[in-house]
Amino acid sequence: RGCGTSTPGHIIGEPGDGFRMMLLLMNNARIGVAFEALGLCEAARELARSYAAERPSMGKTIDRHEIIADYLDEMDTDIRGIRALAVDAAFHEEMAQRFLIRARHMVEEGSDSARELERRRDEHQWKARLVTPLIKFVAGEKAVEIARRAVQIHGGSGYMTEYGAEKLLRDAMVIPIYEGTSQIQALMATKDTLGRAGARPGTLVRSYADAVLSGMFGRDQRVRRAARIRRRTLSAQMTLMRRVVGHKFQMAKKNGRSLKAEFTGSWDPRTDFAPALLHAERLTWLLTDAAICDVLVEQTARYPERGAVLEAYLERAEPRSRHMLDQIRTTGTRILNRLEVLADAERPAPAEPLPSPVVAQPDAPMAAAAVAGGPS
Repeated sequence: RGCGTSTPGHIIGEPGDGFRMMLLLMNNARIGVAFEALGLCEAARELARSYAAERPSMGKTIDRHEIIADYLDEMDTDIRGIRALAVDAAFHEEMAQRFLIRARHMVEEGSDSARELERRRDEHQWKARLVTPLIKFVAGEKAVEIARRAVQIHGGSGYMTEYGAEKLLRDAMVIPIYEGTSQIQALMATKDTLGRAGARPGTLVRSYADAVLSGMFGRDQRVRRAARIRRRTLSAQMTLMRRVVGHKFQMAKKNGRSLKAEFTGSWDPRTDFAPALLHAERLTWLLTDAAICDVLVEQTARYPERGAVLEAYLERAEPRSRHMLDQIRTTGTRILNRLEVLADAERPAPAEPLPSPVVAQPDAPMAAAAVAGGPS
């Protein structure tokens, strides 16, 4: 600057395209953060496992105590599930980029080959979009949980700096925050999922019917159990969609608007989807467990040895899916009612209409007295 020169600037992309490109960058970054979380989970698991195998208590090392053994097994199962979904997300993101490069640089523009490559790119890109918020959500949440359990397994030693467990927990705490908080991931997954369900309700119903049939007649017990988790996920979506529609009916009645005007007018995602957004994290857990089970079922079909991983994950995911669906079905009304009361209290009251100007008519006796010189 002292020489009167300035650094040259170059626009990346087209003017006005910055926000879309930022989202593209963040999508890739969120998958990267998920792998970071996966590495931290593995480090915490290994630290806890090695300490538990050496720490004696009541005549045996603590890894032989039932509670600690259950902790370590759950850590291992969660890590395997996270890894399967993270690799799936990375695969679809990578394939989308490869098909894009081929379409732009390796075939004639506008040709049938180019259109087919772009179609396949869009397919992988859409799958990556669906999975990315799920893997960022579950990896971030599990990184904190597994790191905290590693500290707990170390006992008082885990709170000290000598063993490194407390550092892993400090490092884990930021993962559910940066590159989009866990809550942002849950809101994105919920809006995308319910947006598709609202646009194509027939597809939702058919998917539910397929999940019911697969849960009854799947090729083996593990496939049937995974299908039941998928069915609960779809049932949760249907429950939330009914509540959103019911909320719209109530708003129409409250505002004195016709149902047609309420449903065909603009939808405000901050208020109209409140019944669904309240349960966004619970729905995201359901979506994540269903996605991980789907990936593991596919892997097991190709590599039967992966069946043990699927079996272990189902054991953890099944009760969680029942719990999440039960919460979605039975909770939330009290909180929504309280928020509605607060919103009504803060909403400005409608302005009172001004009275129409009226010319006052004089009282007859008083008028006569005034004419005569005033009242006596």
